Amino acid sequence: MTLSTLRRHASRTPLYGLARRALGACRRAAYRRKTARFLREKTGVADQLPSGAVYETTMRCNLHCDFCWVGDLLNLEGEWREELPLQTLRSAFPDKVGFGISLTGGEIFMRKDILDVLRLFRDKGYTLGYLTTNGTIINEQRAEALADLARSGFLKHVSISIDGPKDVHDEARGAKGTFDRTAAGLRRLQQAIERNGGTHLPISINTTVTHEGLDALDGMVDVADELGIDAIGLNHLMYSTPDEVQETLRMVGEDDPAVIQTYVTSDPGLRSDTVRAKVTALAGKCRERGIRLGPRPQVSDAVMDRYYEPGAALAGRCLYPFLNARVSFSGKMYFCPLIRIEVGDLTQQSLQEIWNGERYVELRRRLLEHKLFPVCRRCCKVELSPDPV
Repeated sequence: MTLSTLRRHASRTPLYGLARRALGACRRAAYRRKTARFLREKTGVADQLPSGAVYETTMRCNLHCDFCWVGDLLNLEGEWREELPLQTLRSAFPDKVGFGISLTGGEIFMRKDILDVLRLFRDKGYTLGYLTTNGTIINEQRAEALADLARSGFLKHVSISIDGPKDVHDEARGAKGTFDRTAAGLRRLQQAIERNGGTHLPISINTTVTHEGLDALDGMVDVADELGIDAIGLNHLMYSTPDEVQETLRMVGEDDPAVIQTYVTSDPGLRSDTVRAKVTALAGKCRERGIRLGPRPQVSDAVMDRYYEPGAALAGRCLYPFLNARVSFSGKMYFCPLIRIEVGDLTQQSLQEIWNGERYVELRRRLLEHKLFPVCRRCCKVELSPDPV
C-alpha cells in the first residue's frame, strides 16, 4: 500500500475529521479578527499589503473548450504573449516571507518559464496556496519539480479541472482522449511525490455545476476514486443577468460592460430543485467514500432557490478585495476576478504602491456601502447569508 493510499484511509477517520473542524474554526476566528477593522472603519483602506495575490500567469491554453470564457473575457486587449518577465516579477512583488501566492491561467504549463516563475516565488519565501491546471501537459520534469516544491514546503495544493466522467469530460473539452491525458499527468505527479518520500501534497479535482454536466455530477466521486483523489471542489455556476451588470456598472462608476467578467445570461438553464437533488446526492456519495467536498460559494439550502433564480437578490458580503490582489499575465492589477477595473500596473508600480491607491480604495468603500454589488451575488468568493433580502 502506497503512502498516498494510507493517507486517504487516515483522512477518513473520525479523529482526522475533528482535527479539520478545529483547524477550520481557528481559521474562521482569525479571519474575523483580520477583517473587523475594515467593517468598522468603512474607509476602503486595506492593510499595507494584501495577505496574498492570485497571479494569472498566462492566458494561453493547449485546449479549446467551447464553454471556456477566459480567452475571450480576460484577454481584454489581445495581449496573449505579453507575460511579465522574471525581472519584473522579482521587483514588483513584495519581499515578504510568508506572502501567499496562487497561480491560475489559461493553462499555467503553457508558459515556457513557469518552473522559473515558481522558483522565483519560492526564493522570495512565499507560500503557494494553490495552482490550477488541466493536467494534460504535466510531464516527468514538471512532475518532479512540483514534488520538489511540495517537499520544500512551498507548494500547498494542486487543483485539477475535470468536468465529469471520461466521456462527459472529453465532450466538454472538445477532444477525445483529454481525460486520459489528464489522468496520465496526475499519475506522473503522484508517482513523483512518492519518489520524493511521500510528501503530503493535497490534490483536488475541480468541477462546476452546469446544465450539461448536472446528470453526471455524482459521478465525480467515482472519478476521484479512480484517480486516487480525496477532495472535490464544487463550483456553483457563476452568472449574472444583464440588469445586474448594468446596476453594478452604475454603482462602480463605469459604463463599459466589458469590465464585468462573468457569464451573463437571463436564464442559466438550471432549476434549483434539480441542482439541490444532484448536489445532495454528490454530498452523500462523498460521505460514503470518505471524500471531502468543498462547495464554492457556500450555498445553503435556504439560499439555493434564490441562487438559481435569475435576478433574485441575495444577501451577503465580500471582503476579497481587502485581502487578495488580482494580477493579470501582463501585470495589470484588477479590483477582483469578476470586476476587471484596472487599479494599477506592475510594469509601472510595485504591488505595494498599487494596493491602497485611490481607485482601489474608492471601489472598496463602495463595496462596503452596498455590501454586495449585484454581479457579486453568485461569485465563488462571496459570503452568502441565509436571510432573504
